Amino acid sequence: MGFTNLTAIADSVDNYMVSAGINEIHFRAGIVLLTFLILGLITMLLFKVILKRLVQKTKTDFDDKVIDATQMPVLLLVIMSGIFFSGKMLDLDMSLQPYFSKIYLSIVSYLLFLILLRVVLLIVHRVREVTTTRKVKVFEDKVFPVFEKSLKVLMVIVYIFVFFHIWAINFTPLLASAGILGLAIAFAAQSTIANIFGGISLFLDKTYEIGDYIIVDDKDRGEIIDLGLRSTKIRTTAGVLITIPNSIMANTKVVNESGINPKIRIHVEVGVSYDSDLDKVEKLLLDMAGRSDYVEKNPEPHVRFRNFGDSGITLQYLFWIKDPSYKGIYTSLAIKEIHKKFREEGIEIPYPKRDLYIKKSSEIKVKK
Repeated sequence: MGFTNLTAIADSVDNYMVSAGINEIHFRAGIVLLTFLILGLITMLLFKVILKRLVQKTKTDFDDKVIDATQMPVLLLVIMSGIFFSGKMLDLDMSLQPYFSKIYLSIVSYLLFLILLRVVLLIVHRVREVTTTRKVKVFEDKVFPVFEKSLKVLMVIVYIFVFFHIWAINFTPLLASAGILGLAIAFAAQSTIANIFGGISLFLDKTYEIGDYIIVDDKDRGEIIDLGLRSTKIRTTAGVLITIPNSIMANTKVVNESGINPKIRIHVEVGVSYDSDLDKVEKLLLDMAGRSDYVEKNPEPHVRFRNFGDSGITLQYLFWIKDPSYKGIYTSLAIKEIHKKFREEGIEIPYPKRDLYIKKSSEIKVKK
């Protein structure tokens, strides 16, 4: 129902009353207002009864949400039009007529922008829901709130320009002032802006998410408990809260232990003496892994002999656990189990030592 159609309805009602000999302007204005109120009632019945029944027959609830989101702005649009057209018929002061029209156009444009924004957001939500189960998502969970807020801000900015145009406000000087002010603010808050852009890049790259265990720059290790536009908060295994600006997070090495596979591999390095039976050592460790509740069976644990050391042969006991948060606990537990098992089986864990050999000389020369 466009503006021209609403004008035609008001003119038709007024012309009918004039042709019927009704010349009282206040009465005619009241009838025009009453007509639009009835039209608003019909509009509500159309939304709540006819359209509701039609959309209930569809398999999706998208159309239901569109009707719920648009029925109130449409009703207000009809009622405001009735107030405007009936008020315009009255003998208002000539100086007030332009303001009356501008107020009406401002309200109507606001309602139209509100309808457009609600419908666009519903479409975006729908696209997000449809693509949730796919490998490639159109809107990630972390990015969507940022996109939604940005869309709202964009619509508000567009409406402000329309509002200025309706009221014939020259916003060129305002833009110039805003540009100077924006440069000053940007210079003063350049670190904040860098953090925000860093946060957006982290969201888009899907570097990590809340609950992941990460290592930052080979130093700080912990669980991510909060992701913001400005900073990332990590709780270390010692219970210390670390807040790192996103500008640093976006430009430093980050190891995500939760990554693609939530399981994490632990390697325990140990040495055995050169006299040890390496096959027995390997079998002993694998049997121990098979009996351990915390060791994952898939991927399988492994034993790898790495090098010949000064005091013995160095090996690594490699196994996987479900939760990276237990890395320290299970590493400690594995070391205790290895130490106990090796002592029971008589397998020596060497420590740095030196064998000294004294060469005996058959003749000792003494200088006189």
